Amino acid sequence: MPLHKKMEFEGKDVAEAISNACKTLNVSQENLDIEVLTTGTSGIFGLCRQKARLRVALKKEGSDKAEEKPPKRAVKVKVEKEKPLEKKKERVVKEKRKAPQGQPVKEAREAVREAREDFVAGEDLLADLKVCLVRILELMNYPSEVSVSSDKENVTAQIQGEYINEIVEQNGKILDSLQYLLRKIIGKKYSEKAIISLDAGDFRAVRTEELKQLGLELAAEVKKSGKTRSIPSLNPSERRVVHLALQDDKDVRSRSVGEGLFKKVLIYRPGSKGRKGPAPKRKISNNKK
Repeated sequence: MPLHKKMEFEGKDVAEAISNACKTLNVSQENLDIEVLTTGTSGIFGLCRQKARLRVALKKEGSDKAEEKPPKRAVKVKVEKEKPLEKKKERVVKEKRKAPQGQPVKEAREAVREAREDFVAGEDLLADLKVCLVRILELMNYPSEVSVSSDKENVTAQIQGEYINEIVEQNGKILDSLQYLLRKIIGKKYSEKAIISLDAGDFRAVRTEELKQLGLELAAEVKKSGKTRSIPSLNPSERRVVHLALQDDKDVRSRSVGEGLFKKVLIYRPGSKGRKGPAPKRKISNNKK
């Protein structure tokens, strides 16, 4: 095999993949440049297992010899003596670099935003997502058609078929649980920060309109009665729908309360601090002395 040529090897884990590479190329591990592409996963519930994958090339003879030569002690002593000067120089350079920087937090946010805009979900990620979802639905006895699409970092998996009503039961809690599970599975296998959304039929669109309407109706009740109303057990995206629907209404406020993924949304009048009802009135005695 030419020195510059790279080959890929697989195994159930990294160790097995390295062993396969050594056997195939008939060399020891020390003579290989190894790049780990994936470490391999056992999957979840036995699903979506992934083998470890390596990219391997033979080391160049010159680099081996250079690595084998131990550093001279004299050089080490010189480096130790020069460390204080080097630290001073590094400190001066860092101070000079810091001086012209204007708004570091803003620049960092802009850099993250630009990285997001340049990100595009890979074909392997989309394919694995589809395979995982199809298999999970089969194990649930809800075999369905699945299509996956992406728009930069946003990835949408769409479920179609005769079991949509069962999948979206309990106001979409089953669907939300599947979405959470898929995000965990894909997040473990890929370093790409894709935003995965799962939908069944037109459930998400219908649910969004229902929550907007419910939020407006409860807000009207709060303004009329003064009593705090609540919408129980909503996921983050659903809570955001309610908050956005009421954000321009100056007569009511909304906030999320609770712990975990699913929280309830309180809708209340300003000044009531989200209490579940009107503030208790003090009793005034009719007996005058």
